Amino acid sequence: MTSAQPDAIKQSITTFRSLKIEDRLAALALMYKHIAGQIPANAVDNSAKASGLVSKVGQLSPELQTQALRDMLDAQRQDGDEVALDPNPSKALAELVTGSNQTIPIDEYSSLGKDDKLAFWYQMGQKVESSVSDLKPSSEVTEFLQSLQSLSADDRVAFISKAL
Repeated sequence: MTSAQPDAIKQSITTFRSLKIEDRLAALALMYKHIAGQIPANAVDNSAKASGLVSKVGQLSPELQTQALRDMLDAQRQDGDEVALDPNPSKALAELVTGSNQTIPIDEYSSLGKDDKLAFWYQMGQKVESSVSDLKPSSEVTEFLQSLQSLSADDRVAFISKAL
């Protein structure tokens, strides 16, 4: 896939990474909703690594799923697998005592290649597709998504691959 607008893609990546993490998640979800059909099938099919990670994230509680996606998307985060406790102090204490906490697989995500990461976010996008329709993006996300309209379909897919 060749890019006709490398500077525009580079600028889009910079803008994307400057968004708050919640806005980056919202932008990704909304982008996948609109360009899912333009992502090459070979980039998202046959990725056992991505499917396995999607399955692991799907087994987490809804709160931990969101936290896992934030952590995976946060480019500055490189502290490996971590144990996430319930934000409620009494529940967190109970998790520590009983050992019922869940591990967020950050290292596993970090070890994925570019195509596997693309497949992971594509599959996650398919899983949350129904909840995306209720998503109310911030003005920053709306502005960012409008800026992507000047990119071709191939350039949007290239942007996602490079941004992840």
